[in-house]
Amino acid sequence: MRAATLWKILLAAVVLIGAIWLVRLDVPVLSVLLRFGLLAVAILLALYLLWRLGRRLLWGVGRRLAFSYFLIGVLPIPMLLLVSVIVGYILNGFFLGHLYRDAVGGVRADLEHHAQQVLVDRDLGSTALEDVAFARYENGSRVGGSELAPADWPQWLEPGDETRSTARPRGSFVALPDGRPTLAAAAGSAERGVVAIHVGDLERDLRRRSGVWIQLLRSDAPEQPSLIQVQLGSYRIPIRPPDVKRGAEGRNDFFGIDEGVEASWYERPIVWWGELSPSLVSLEDGSEVAAYVVASLNGSPQRSLERFFSGSAEVDTAAWAALIAISGLLATIYLFAVIMALAIIVAITHAVNRLSRATSAVRTGDFSVRIPTRRRDQLGELQENFNRMTAHLEELVETAAQKELLDKELSLARDLQERLLPTELPTADAVEFATLFEPSAAIGGDYFDILRIDQDRLAVVIADVSGHGLPTGLRMAMVKAALVILIEEAKPPRKILSRLSELIRSSDEQRYFVTATIAVVDFRRGVVEITNAGHPPTYLLRGGSVREILLPGPPLGTLGGGYAQESVELDDGDILVWLSDGLIEGTDPAGEPFGYERLAEALEGDFANPAEARDELLAALAVHTAGHPADDDRTLVAMGYRRES
Repeated sequence: MRAATLWKILLAAVVLIGAIWLVRLDVPVLSVLLRFGLLAVAILLALYLLWRLGRRLLWGVGRRLAFSYFLIGVLPIPMLLLVSVIVGYILNGFFLGHLYRDAVGGVRADLEHHAQQVLVDRDLGSTALEDVAFARYENGSRVGGSELAPADWPQWLEPGDETRSTARPRGSFVALPDGRPTLAAAAGSAERGVVAIHVGDLERDLRRRSGVWIQLLRSDAPEQPSLIQVQLGSYRIPIRPPDVKRGAEGRNDFFGIDEGVEASWYERPIVWWGELSPSLVSLEDGSEVAAYVVASLNGSPQRSLERFFSGSAEVDTAAWAALIAISGLLATIYLFAVIMALAIIVAITHAVNRLSRATSAVRTGDFSVRIPTRRRDQLGELQENFNRMTAHLEELVETAAQKELLDKELSLARDLQERLLPTELPTADAVEFATLFEPSAAIGGDYFDILRIDQDRLAVVIADVSGHGLPTGLRMAMVKAALVILIEEAKPPRKILSRLSELIRSSDEQRYFVTATIAVVDFRRGVVEITNAGHPPTYLLRGGSVREILLPGPPLGTLGGGYAQESVELDDGDILVWLSDGLIEGTDPAGEPFGYERLAEALEGDFANPAEARDELLAALAVHTAGHPADDDRTLVAMGYRRES
């Protein structure tokens, strides 16, 4: 389909679907289908336009080279930068999570230390901490301390009891009576133990320890306009978006961003990460009150780099200097590659444009065009080859014209040769003919003819002139003319062959030979007289059997004489086959000839007419040769005899 036709069809489809859609038929299914159809057509139209635009823009070799270089040498750089940014963001998030976990572990370790100290001192007031509350237990019951602690010993908080089936993970957050998540630790046992609970602002302490803005959110936190819910598998993570307008405890002050000052991206908390902690459990009995606690983490690249890199100015300076040096080296190499690529693109484009202009000139018939060759590479060799081609093109065109003229002359000669062969075979109630003539070249050397002698007799002639091509065709025409004249004079076959042999020997041209067989058929008496001059045997097919009539004799054009002759009486249903050696010498792909034995086997059998015998022989030959081309002309004349009542 032509591009213009496709464009019209797509445009008509868009207009039709758009018109139907605008009607707004109140059929829901039809409306959905129409919208999908319009979308599909629009996508196809966009793809087609992109394809046409790409073909137009990239038609020139220079543009294609430049586009290829852009895809290979330029596009990967921003893609690599993008991947680097994504990887850097993920690594920064991992680092924020690491800082958060370290801070939580530090708070928990401090609680365990303080609890152990109170347990040893046996005095709840020995460790006065503003953000930590203590409770002392004896014989499994609370005997003093904060009312926030459970009344009974929290066995699930004991150190090293994580392997018990009833224990809660020590990493779990605990819920204060107001629902806020916090951390607690225990020291000792139910007989005598101490529980320490962080009752202050846990988020503030974690931020101070980690340098990361941390917000602890329960999994069952009610949905609020200020929260964003992120679904990760079976976890629903509430996220509080950045708030840079807070006061002294707000994020603005935490990250050192002054009021009214526009901070750079490097200083702003642009990195968000999330950490899931184990289930939130009740401080009273250890039962689960929330599936998990989400720590929403925000950090700035500046804070991450300050904590990630070395604190030594000398080490930092050396590291950054090495990085800058390597980056400069890579940038220099890339710049050199860009310059080389541009030079190659310009050179190739210039050479291709010259070739394009030169070929356009040759297409218009100007064979004198030449391309200046200064390059010493493959393009220069291509230009030199183009110059050689144009130098010989006119000669080739002239040679082609001569060949075309010769082909026309050969065609005329071939038509003339075909006219020399009988077009209308003599008809009689007693005889029926089937023939074959397949020259191996444009002009063949084989010849056959069937000539009427008188009312009761006719002559069957088959001959093979040595050689191929136009000279052989001319010799065959001469033999044909002489045969017709001699047969019309009613001369005996031996006399005819002798006269032809003398005629061939008297020729001034290069010596050639002719094999021939003349068979005079008297269909009234049922007798055929066969005279042979070096030609292959005649085959008599009678009652399913084959008789080879071999008559030795010298070819025409030699000094020998004495052409063999034999008379054969014909029975009703007999078939006589005369053929040239091209059928006998037909070879298979391995070079093995068809041979006399295979030929005789192919002619065995009862045939209703001579055409069946001919076709059976040709089929057997085709199986043997398996498509191998013929090396010699193939000629056959088959005659069937019916005795007249």
